[in-house]
Amino acid sequence: MPTRDDITLSADVYLPLGAQGLPTIIQWTPYESTRERFVSWGVWFAKRGYAAVVVDTRGRYESEGEFTAWIHDGPDAYDTVTWAAEQQWSNGRIGTWGRSYGGLVQWELAHLQHPNVQCIAPQVIHDDYFWDGYWTGGAFQLALTLGAAALWSSAMALITGPSARDIVLNDRIFGHLPLIELDEVTIGRKVDYWRLWWEHQTNDEYWQQFRTRPALVDVPIFQQGGWFDPYSGSHLRSFGAIGNRVPNRVMIGPWSHEEDVENFTGDIDLSPALTVIRDHELAFYDRFLKDEANGWDERPPADLFVLGVNEWRGESEWPLARAESTPFHLRQGAALSVSPPGTDETADRYDYDPADPVPTVGGVNSVLTMTQGAETPIRPGPIDQRVLEQRRDVLVYTSEPLDHDLEVIGPVEMVLYAASSALDTDFMVRLCDVYPDGRSIFLTEGIIRARYRGSVEGESVELLEPGEVAEYRIRCYPMANVFRKGHCLRVAVTSSSFPRFSRNLNTGEDIGTGTRMQVAHQTVLHTNAYPSRIVLPVVPS
Repeated sequence: MPTRDDITLSADVYLPLGAQGLPTIIQWTPYESTRERFVSWGVWFAKRGYAAVVVDTRGRYESEGEFTAWIHDGPDAYDTVTWAAEQQWSNGRIGTWGRSYGGLVQWELAHLQHPNVQCIAPQVIHDDYFWDGYWTGGAFQLALTLGAAALWSSAMALITGPSARDIVLNDRIFGHLPLIELDEVTIGRKVDYWRLWWEHQTNDEYWQQFRTRPALVDVPIFQQGGWFDPYSGSHLRSFGAIGNRVPNRVMIGPWSHEEDVENFTGDIDLSPALTVIRDHELAFYDRFLKDEANGWDERPPADLFVLGVNEWRGESEWPLARAESTPFHLRQGAALSVSPPGTDETADRYDYDPADPVPTVGGVNSVLTMTQGAETPIRPGPIDQRVLEQRRDVLVYTSEPLDHDLEVIGPVEMVLYAASSALDTDFMVRLCDVYPDGRSIFLTEGIIRARYRGSVEGESVELLEPGEVAEYRIRCYPMANVFRKGHCLRVAVTSSSFPRFSRNLNTGEDIGTGTRMQVAHQTVLHTNAYPSRIVLPVVPS
């Protein structure tokens, strides 16, 4: 497949035998188009009357050129569509598909508004590359970003193969400092875009050039994500921004980043959520590439799985207008209450030592496939958090058992008042559903790196004044859960989740080049002057 600058990309095309003039579905990947995952995708859609095309992105596997993350994807995708529409096996009606990197390629293509593209399906991908992606809340997503850089600069087997734990996915690699050297430590050479990311430690023009722009979407769109994938908030924000300008649907289930959702497990029963995502995708393409009257238009715009009651819920908007922002306050005695604190409640304290960080256990992350062969796999999802809640560097606040069901659906924010002895540090919060048998089941989380506390989305930094109380507004991932009668709500506050996030070394030095560590003495306040609270979107019964 030729591009405008005379680079040739490799496109694998799957067709029903002898067929011509077919509606066409295209995806792009840096992850080796001839892997079984992509072959089976092409066969599946070809069997159902489509031309299915899988393209190696520029500089990867069978495609020519030099790979540089994100730079060429929009124009290359545009040229792919032009080429495909001119082939005898295509009727010129093009739909796009893709997960993760394949999702961001679709967004870059959507910004260019190719006339042959009639529908798009970007899945499990961020909207803001900095604040919702590689520097979440200002905290560097270490496992994801290192894994991506290694994968994009070498071969899949290095990260996903059985020897990965000996080569890359181990404490020697994750614990190395300074972080900027991890490209050489991991694959033996410098990676240009890895080094470039460290030159842009605020949400500046470099990151903003890639940000998704829902206002430019002018064709039907179907997004799919998971409550335990880092990009559910991105999908729901885009869904809300697009509104009803075009046919617009989003589906969020209790999964993480992977496509084979039937294999996703947690410490609660997720079987009621099982559905075949590809059947939903087929209905979408049949409607907008074949004009079939198959009931797609009658489906709810937002299809959300609600944990707790374990049911799919159809909604027409995001966020839900009927949800009421309800604060649950941190209180003395490790309590969590809708009642605000008094004037003289004693502050809570803990020490955060970057040499002994809180490990990543469950939660929201997108690296299960990357780390399945790791020395310590990073498992996402609704995992029991009691092993972490017993640590001395984790503060825990628990409500009284509920006397009625409490439905919470929507965006979540933590407003935390805290002081630190350090010039910079992290604060992380997790919300759990505590079952009568004692299980503390993860639901959502959020993190902020203190130096970004005064910014809206990471556009500026300011170090702390040690000992001074600061307000931290921590954007957590959205959620949909019914806390059942007899259950409790629990909020945990800590300063690390490693290796999902890089450790804050607490010195205020450059994040990429710093190597010196110090212990941070953390103080969490909850008084009427400093009302630390988690704000939940409660849906009235």
